[in-house]
Amino acid sequence: MSDKSEDKHYATSYWSPQDGYKSFTPYGEIKMFEEGGHRAVEVMLLAVAACLNYYLVEYVKDRNLPITNIGVKCNAEMTEYPERVSKITTKVSIQGAISERECKKMVTMCERACKVANTLKYQPKIEVVIEQSGDASAAVPEKRTPVSG
Repeated sequence: MSDKSEDKHYATSYWSPQDGYKSFTPYGEIKMFEEGGHRAVEVMLLAVAACLNYYLVEYVKDRNLPITNIGVKCNAEMTEYPERVSKITTKVSIQGAISERECKKMVTMCERACKVANTLKYQPKIEVVIEQSGDASAAVPEKRTPVSG
């Protein structure tokens, strides 16, 4: 597995005893887990927040709206069996001189455009492909037959 991919959208994450966790996107390394790095669930929530925020800002710029600040915060509720995020609540804060109607229209349109939120809403197929290299017998203890007496 290489750090770079032919694909436009990808992320890779590696671990080794010498280097610890190494995670990359096409735009560079993201510090994960150890020594103050990000946690995976928070990165997922950030992806939702950043995507929606991007479309909100573009909406404002395209229409030259008198907005002074836009913030998007995502909170997760966790559940078990299987352990996962069961609910994401997104709070959008908008400061500026626009009507409530325009504000709702803007959020609705931008929410529809957000690829990350749409991906989570419409549950993509997730496929895991295993690439194994090296001496597998060294990594997996030998299965032994119990001795009966």
